Amino acid sequence: MIFRRISQLISFRSFSIGRPDVATTSSKFANERWSVLVVHPKVRWGSGSASVLKQADRQLEEAVALVNNLPNMIAVDSLIMPVDYNTKRKSIWAAGNLEKLVTRREAARATALMINVDVLSPSQQEKLFRIFEVPIFDRYNIVLSTFKEFAQTDEAQLQIALAEIPYIKHRIHALSSKRLHSRPEILHIEQQYAEVEGDLNEILRKKEQDLRRDLKESTRKSSESIKSKNSSDAVVAVVGYTNSGKTSLVKRLTGASSLTPKNQLFATLDTTRHVAKLPSGRSAVFTDTIGFLSDLPMHLITAFEATLAHVKSADVIIHLRDVSNPDWKAQEEDVVATLKSIGVAENVLTERMITVDNKIDKEGAENIADATTKSIRISCKTGDGMQDLIDRINQKVTIATKCKTIRLRLDVRSPVIEWLYHNEFVVVEPVADGNNLIFDVVMSESEIGRFRKKFDHLRKKV
Repeated sequence: MIFRRISQLISFRSFSIGRPDVATTSSKFANERWSVLVVHPKVRWGSGSASVLKQADRQLEEAVALVNNLPNMIAVDSLIMPVDYNTKRKSIWAAGNLEKLVTRREAARATALMINVDVLSPSQQEKLFRIFEVPIFDRYNIVLSTFKEFAQTDEAQLQIALAEIPYIKHRIHALSSKRLHSRPEILHIEQQYAEVEGDLNEILRKKEQDLRRDLKESTRKSSESIKSKNSSDAVVAVVGYTNSGKTSLVKRLTGASSLTPKNQLFATLDTTRHVAKLPSGRSAVFTDTIGFLSDLPMHLITAFEATLAHVKSADVIIHLRDVSNPDWKAQEEDVVATLKSIGVAENVLTERMITVDNKIDKEGAENIADATTKSIRISCKTGDGMQDLIDRINQKVTIATKCKTIRLRLDVRSPVIEWLYHNEFVVVEPVADGNNLIFDVVMSESEIGRFRKKFDHLRKKV
């Protein structure tokens, strides 16, 4: 369903509105199947024009893929329609181009339109509905519907519910101010909202508070579950544009059988964590995160900030680029901008990030000679370049966790030996020297401190 109810999360029963469950975005179209005309409004000049890295045909292709990603939508036609300066006009285009689009919709027998902008205003959605006489969707509607379709955990569903509230507030305000004469479902919200007695803003504010509280608790439990395994494990966050191969990479690095990579936009919505042993003997937690996307409303990104919180504090960040995609430069720009928007500091991007170019096995994959990022070229499919990447991760983790190699000369009967093996510090077997064994082990400063406190009276350094 395009707008599936999450009634257990968005229930207004406690506010006595008179209906047991009220979803946020409209479910009027829930059981419909839509033939969609996808239109990309290319701003030809002015401050509203796209980055020079973004090609209009690639943006249109991505919009079509987003639509086709939903099980009850199919893009039956698509086109680029130029617009001057910006997309702020109520109807977006002038009369002549609107007439062309109406003719195109009728020829394609499209039953809905997707306008490829981040989010339409309520007045734009109303105006366009009256012109085309079919439902009008924007990127926000399509992406949020995709999130609902593929979210599996409570944490992801809570974030989706939270992301909807600003959208609803804006549209309810527009309806209540009498500036619009739309039916609520035209704006993709429930008819019940127009009939609520009392302060709906207060109801939504209280619901937002409850969602934030529940999300905070869910995130805390998730974080504690991974910390309880070993608080000294390094965290390696894998980020990248949607469908760049993040899940495949984490599976390659950790061997996690629970991961099932898919050639699908937003196949991963829930942050998953998987532990692997590095060549140094250190354990690292690799996190597979939600994919990034261009032109998303800020409040949609903000709602998923809890999921991405670990990225800010990660010891190492792997930025995965799909260099087989002709638009990879624009995608990289969007990923970096999103990382900055959620609070990742500039020095973290320069000091802790590893840039990895994936899908080099594909025809057309660009060979990038990038001296500034020193990117590593890999193929998650064939395994090419993986050893180079593992070595770079090992190096970065060692630096980030302030680990150092110490040499220990131990009597073969020393209790320290059993402790080293039990705590998995022994990566390379020791060298025998008479009745002694010489170990080279990697420890962080805190581990060295604990070790000295426990065994200082027995330890002999070479």
